[in-house]
Parts: sequence; structure tokens; C-alpha cells
Amino acid sequence: MSRIGRKAGDVLVPAVRSVLAQTMRDFELIIIDDGGGWSGLGHGLSRLEQSALSDRRVKIIHLPPTGIVGALNAGMAEAKAPYIARMDADDVCSRRRLELQFDYMEKDPECSLLGSLVRIFPRRRVKDGMLHYERWLNSVVSEEDIKRDLFVESPFVHPSVMFRRDDALRLGGYRDMGWPEDYDMWLRFARAGLKMAKIPETLLFWRDGDGRLSRTSSSYSAESFRNVKAHFLKGWRLKGVRDVQVWGSGRDGKTWGKLLIKSGFRVIQFIDIDKKKVGGRALGPASVRAADRPDTSRDAGRRVEAAQAAGIPVVWPGDIIKGTPILCAVGVKGAREQIRDYLRLEGMREPEEFMFLS
Repeated sequence: MSRIGRKAGDVLVPAVRSVLAQTMRDFELIIIDDGGGWSGLGHGLSRLEQSALSDRRVKIIHLPPTGIVGALNAGMAEAKAPYIARMDADDVCSRRRLELQFDYMEKDPECSLLGSLVRIFPRRRVKDGMLHYERWLNSVVSEEDIKRDLFVESPFVHPSVMFRRDDALRLGGYRDMGWPEDYDMWLRFARAGLKMAKIPETLLFWRDGDGRLSRTSSSYSAESFRNVKAHFLKGWRLKGVRDVQVWGSGRDGKTWGKLLIKSGFRVIQFIDIDKKKVGGRALGPASVRAADRPDTSRDAGRRVEAAQAAGIPVVWPGDIIKGTPILCAVGVKGAREQIRDYLRLEGMREPEEFMFLS
């Protein structure tokens, strides 16, 4: 299932060709034209359109500008197959992608969502930050890895996944919540206890460019990613939990501390190894009375103001309060591995007793 953005350009041609060239021949290609049409797609388009329209596997749906969530749900509604393989109009997939993902899903009926490794291109334009992200994505492979790092970042690249259509529809399909629609769905899959996995092969070539929706829409900002994480922490992973500890009193830790307080948690202490910070105070917990009030926007703001006025103590790792969840938010390179090693040596379990955020 592929979506044409309103500025797809010539990149649509290799994307569609990569799907039509799959080693698995029995599939349906649903192309969602979200108000862009075939116009302006450059040389070779007429040949592609003619071959696509004559291919019984291809169905093109023309919609008025409806946004990505509406386009994705329209595609799922049209799909007849039990599996949905996502694809964007500017990416290219391996010839064996559908074959390998279909075979995996057939052999493992418990798996509901399946991704793959990815390679970002064109390589000469890829910056260090995206290369680091690619390395992280391709290191989160096993079911255990995915569960462990689910709140670090979305462990799946959206156009790399195949999922069971019935599971997605049962969970409400894609939602427009003001944050990433794909990450929102993966978190709902996880909350429902559905298995998620990855094939450890590069099956998607993921095009990087300035016009990508993840760079142009506020729904994919760092703040939006934190908001969806906080929503599922409060309503699922830490449901019923009141007190938390935050490892890291730097910028990332304080940003998360403030958001956690707004969400109704009490941050009882920050944990750090910086001698200049330990023994001092950062943001602080709201009073018990404030934390007990309904989480309206006004009350959330009051809680943060109270926190800033009171100040939360910053302590050494040796002062960790066992039994109180630890949320680790340290952006320094290599810190995650060091913190993980320390907490595991202390006999703590991830993600049940500690977990990482970003």
C-alpha cells in the first residue's frame, strides 16, 4: 500500500517499479493519490502509468487532499489481503521484501507487526545524525530489543513494515492525534500484547530529503514524539504509578521531568553522576494536593510552577530508591550503555523497573 504525496515528483517511478518487480507475484498494489495526481511526475511517467493501469494487481485511488492518516485508512479499507505492507512514494524496496515478510508472518501466526533493516539514500547526502539513527534502527532487531527500546524512539521505519490488517482495524486503524501516526499504532500494538519483530535484512531503501513529512510537519517534532510517549507511559506502561525517578538532570532529564509532572507523575528525585549537580536541586515535585487534582492544562501548569519553585533533589546512583521506576533520559553518547550496565548489576530489570526515554 503506497501513498502519493502532493510533491511526489519523479521518485514515484522507481518506487512503483520496485514493487512490481517483487519475486512474490501474488499481491495487490493500492496507490493512494492524496490530491497530487500523476501530474508533474516527469519523464517515463506515461509508460509507467500505462503498465500500472494494465496490471491487474494495481489499484489507484484518487482522493481530495486528506492528509496521511486519511489516506492510510482509505488504503486499508480497500485492501483485500490479510497483510498490509506499507510503502512511501519516494522509497525503493528489495525485490524479495514481500516474499520474506509474507513467509515470516505465515510461519509465525503470533507476529502482528514485522519490520526490516533499512538503508538511507542517496548516501552522499545523508548527514551524521541520520546515519546514527540508521545504526540505532538496525540494532533494534529482536523482540526483546523492541520491547526494551520502545520508548527511546519508534523502532520501525513506517514504509518498512508489514502488519496484520485485522489487528490494525481492531485497534482503530491510524489515528490523527497530533503526533506520529505510525508510532501511535506501534504503541497500541504493544499495549495490546501483540508481537512485533524485524527481519534482520535490508528490505527497504529509505529516501532522505528536505521535503519529507517528518521534517515539515509539527506532528513529527521532538515535542510531539515526547507527547505520545508520555501519553502511553501514563495510560499503559506506568498506569497507576505515581512516583518516578529520572536519571539525568541535564537538559533532556529536566525536559522529561517537566513533562512527567504535567502528566500527573511525581518526580521524587533526579539521579546524576555530575559532582556539580549532585546535592543540588533541579525541577521539583508538585505538592501531594496538586498531584491529586485532575490533570487539566491549568492544573498541569501549576504543578510545573510548584516544581520549579520547590526543586527536586539530585542524588548519586547509590541513592536510587528501589521499587520506584527509573526513567533514564541522558543524551550523552555512550551514557545509555553505561547506565544499563550499572542498573543490571544492581539486579534491576529492563523495562519493568527502568527504561530509557529520548
